[in-house]
Formats: sequence, structure tokens, C-alpha cells
Amino acid sequence: MPNTEQIRFQTDVCYIESQGILKTPESTLKLNLSEQYILSYLIDNYGNPVTKDELLKVGWPDRIVTEASLFQVIRALRVKLNEKKKGDVIETLPRVGYQIREFTRETINFQEEANLSPFKKIGKKTAIVSAIGLAAVGAGIGWMKYVPSHTPTNYIIEKDRIGSNDITIVTANADDLADLRSKVKELIKGQTKKYGKLVTQNERVYLLKTDEFYSAAWCAVDANDQCIKNTDFSYKIATDEWDKFANIVINNQKVYHETPVIQTEYAREPTAVVYTSYIDKSGIRSKVMHYFMTPTDNKGIFDYSLMSFIKDPDSGNFRALAISASKAYVENRESQFLQTIKIEPEMFHWAYQPSPDYDEKESLALKHTCHFECQSSDKRSYYNYVVYKQPNLLLMLNEFTGFFWNSTSQGDPSISYSDHFSDLVPDENKKNDK
Repeated sequence: MPNTEQIRFQTDVCYIESQGILKTPESTLKLNLSEQYILSYLIDNYGNPVTKDELLKVGWPDRIVTEASLFQVIRALRVKLNEKKKGDVIETLPRVGYQIREFTRETINFQEEANLSPFKKIGKKTAIVSAIGLAAVGAGIGWMKYVPSHTPTNYIIEKDRIGSNDITIVTANADDLADLRSKVKELIKGQTKKYGKLVTQNERVYLLKTDEFYSAAWCAVDANDQCIKNTDFSYKIATDEWDKFANIVINNQKVYHETPVIQTEYAREPTAVVYTSYIDKSGIRSKVMHYFMTPTDNKGIFDYSLMSFIKDPDSGNFRALAISASKAYVENRESQFLQTIKIEPEMFHWAYQPSPDYDEKESLALKHTCHFECQSSDKRSYYNYVVYKQPNLLLMLNEFTGFFWNSTSQGDPSISYSDHFSDLVPDENKKNDK
């Protein structure tokens, strides 16, 4: 596992900035966001006095607060840093502000954490705490042991509320969690620096990192905390292309649903439509998937198929990529998410034709589709997870493709994808997301 840095203060308390935690041999303590921002800023400005006005802007980038809030954070940090006397770690400079005392930088290896007793790594109830493509995440970490691919994946899930935005980060390990936390913090700093404040407001945001890509999905929410129609969208980002996505977030640029021009002899109305944007070096920028879901005679089992299309850069039309058919089983088991859906592949067929316009080796869209081809040829099941739902809209998670929104039928509710789960998925959004 890669190394990370910790700051050791004279009180022998260590700060791991990438995780937002303070550690001693006896305990681990999570700092809230304002505490993280202020402590990190003092460290970054070691040797230089920092004014109260600077810390007020750093600690609360999305709102205006009084000095009383700053005094409260400084007081809390002194306690958490085990100051025996005032100023052991954070020195007060009268009529100026504050300054951090001497510290040392150390490198730690997460492999040491992996060698801890399994009773310390496994069996803790997964912590679900609250997290945009715009925030340093605070709250607890839940550890679950890795399980083979034929069973549902257990994730580390963290949530946070940044201003008016609800953000959720999902990863499979602590290193990826630390990476996303760091990137989210930079997004906040970047947008605040550009506009003087956090301009992304009232959004529900989800972020995922895997070995080969990042996934981001979000929507604008109304006064009832429901996603507003046609504001749901998602990105798949190659691991070396994050900066392009960061520019989209920092500049507050939005991508909404296209009106795809699809030519196919299959004219049946899909149960759900998925719109995905890609950021990689392939030339394939977007994909549309049509889902078809039909209940069988057995409750909780569905005929489940999809057709996928990629956008032609010249004509703007969407050309066929692949078609597949499966059986979907709604599993009645305890889950980290609203529901677990087991998919058993039955048939897969490529419709894609090579094109000089695309660099296929760089394409996440093709890599993801190849996963499903392999699953189908090996008859191996895989899992989708219902992360969020409201009428006519579901957010799903797949370990191969990341997050994707299912925009379901606005007409006959009998063919609405989300309605198939109305009696099977408890409507626990408020309980899980708050």
C-alpha cells in the first residue's frame, strides 16, 4: 500500500491530513471540517503568523461566521491536541492571530494497518457518515473485510454535508478514501479561490474510486431534498484525467441530459435510460443505455436487458455498442445500500465497429462493456446496488462501471423501473442520507 504523511506535534499527537484524523497510541479522533481546514492551514503556514480573518475564510468557506466560531474551534483543537498548557501546539499572537509550534513530518505505511488483528479490521459496523464533488469529508470510517467477487462487495462509505450539499464517498479501501478526500478538499479550495465562495449549492453528490477510474454522480435538489428532473448526470473519469474533471467542478459547469438521436430497429420504449459522460483519451465522450426490465412469474425476479450506444463525434448520432440479456434477482438481505440486485447474465452481443476516431485502448466505455462480456461468457453473476431512489429516478452502483442514474418512465407507472422496487426497497433515503 502507498505511504502517506503524518504530522507529529510536541504533545505526541499525530495528524494524518489525508484522513482528517488525530492519532495517539491509545485512540483515533476524527476532526470536523472546520477543524481540519484550520489545522491544515496553520501547518501549511508554519513559521508565519496567520490572522483571524484568514482563518475565518479558511474554516468556513461557504458561509460567514463570527470570531466566536473561530475561538471555539481553536479551543477544541487545543483539547484534542493534548495541550498541557495553552500554546504548546497552537500559539496565540496577541492582536495578530495564531501560529503553529514546531512539528515533525513522518511517513507511515498503511500496510501496518493491514497487519493489525483482524478483530480490529473486521466486524465493525460500517460507518455511514455524510459527503460533493466538492468537499473534504468528515466522519467515521467503517471497515469490512474483502469478499470474493461472487458475493456483494462491502465498501467504506462516508458522508458529509458541505454548506447545502450532501456528499457521499464510496471506496473499497482506506487509500482510495484518503485520495478522494484530498481531491475533494482541492475542489473546494479551487472553487472558493475562483469565486470567493462555494458556488455549488443544493446538490446531492456521490463519488467513487476504483483501480481504473473515478466515478461521480450528482443532481440538484429541491426544497424537499428530491432530485430535480433532468439534473441527474454522471461522469466516468480515467485515473490520469482527474484534472479535467476538477476544472468542470471548479468552474461550476453542468452537463445535462442530451436528446440522443438513436437509429435502431428496436423501437420499444425502454423502462429506464442512463446518460453517462466520459473523460479519457479515447474520443468517446458519452454513452446512452436503454434498460428493459420485465417482471417474471416469480416475485423479485426480472427479465433484465440493456442496449448501449456511444456518440459519434462527427454526426452527433448515437451508434450501437452492445446488447445483453440477464435475469435480475432482488435479494432480501441486509445491505449497505437500499437494496442489492444480483444479475445473472444470459446473453451478450457486440454491435460496436472499430473506428479511427477512437482510441479503444483508452476507452472506459469499452472497458466497462468488456467486463459484461466476460461476465456473460463465464456465466458469472455480478451485483448492482440501489443507492438512492425517488419516483422515476434511481441511483445505482456497479463495481465495474461506477455510479449511474436510471431515469425511468414518466408515463405508465406499471413500466417504471423504480416502481418495480417500491414494495421491495424501503424508502429510507432520509434515514440513510442524513
